[in-house]
Amino acid sequence: MINLIVIAISAIMFALLLVWWRWPAFRVWIEAPKYSMLRQERRFDDQQIKRGPGANSSLIAATDCSE
Repeated sequence: MINLIVIAISAIMFALLLVWWRWPAFRVWIEAPKYSMLRQERRFDDQQIKRGPGANSSLIAATDCSE
């Protein structure tokens, strides 16, 4: 039974790999979430660069709730 599951999953993975390799349109669609995350990270990195290096320390000091 376990062998059948391993064979089925391997066949599915091989089929996805073959489709990814043969059709560039599918490749773009399947990799879209990765590029979306990279765009978000770049957006946040750009915001930190605009703020300057001391912006984070002043924010931490302003939210410190020690007594």
